[in-house]
Amino acid sequence: MEYAIFLSQREELDFVDESFSRVYFGNEFCQELIPSLEDLERVLQTLSGLEFTLVTPFVTDEGLVRLSALFDRLSQDKRDTEVVFNDWGVFHLLKKSHSNLQPVMGRLLNKMKRDPRIGKLLHLLPGEDISYFKSSNLTLKIFRDFLTASGVRRVEFDNLIQGFDLDYDGVDLSLYLPFAYVTTTRYCLANACDISQKKGVVGIFPCKKECQRYTFFLEHEVIPVALIRKGNTLFFKNEEIPENIGRFSRIVIEPKVPM
Repeated sequence: MEYAIFLSQREELDFVDESFSRVYFGNEFCQELIPSLEDLERVLQTLSGLEFTLVTPFVTDEGLVRLSALFDRLSQDKRDTEVVFNDWGVFHLLKKSHSNLQPVMGRLLNKMKRDPRIGKLLHLLPGEDISYFKSSNLTLKIFRDFLTASGVRRVEFDNLIQGFDLDYDGVDLSLYLPFAYVTTTRYCLANACDISQKKGVVGIFPCKKECQRYTFFLEHEVIPVALIRKGNTLFFKNEEIPENIGRFSRIVIEPKVPM
């Protein structure tokens, strides 16, 4: 099994040690957090002895332009570099202009049910319903065939409370530990959160990367775990190892909430 470490910022380079053979770098949830070309260069040079995976979010046309510059740089790298895509437009850009980079389908696209309240319902459900909650879009052979025909050999997964049915042939699987994402949006829930005059005001304000300074924890009696609100995304922490972890060929360790 391969072990990788997830770095959201270049300042997290100190988390890398000899137990990892691959580094994930980037952001899956917000185009405002796409790494700069300078940050990418720094990480590539610092970790020249490790395999590399760039992680990318869902984007607008502006985000595609920024990602294209990073892809141009990665195309010059001698490693067998991967790009995790969470946007089919990004996938199209990779296939059209950067076919030497290996596309990996991100966890935002596997369509699993993510609500942690599922954990309180599993004992009430019949077997076929439990199987449904444990399945993803990879259950469809026609979709797996599309991925493999398009050169996608790997798909990413969160460590979700309900577990997995992973009877999928033709693709390799990665598991992210310990933070799983629940939902995300283009609307940043941390935007202007530290401006008292904006209290109670709903709107979109200039991004000051408040998500890098503030983390919110949400608890409710019907939710079996605390929700972690970071920027535009909700996460929860799950350190329990799934029974069929051997089906995953790569474990991606997240030392911090990946924002």
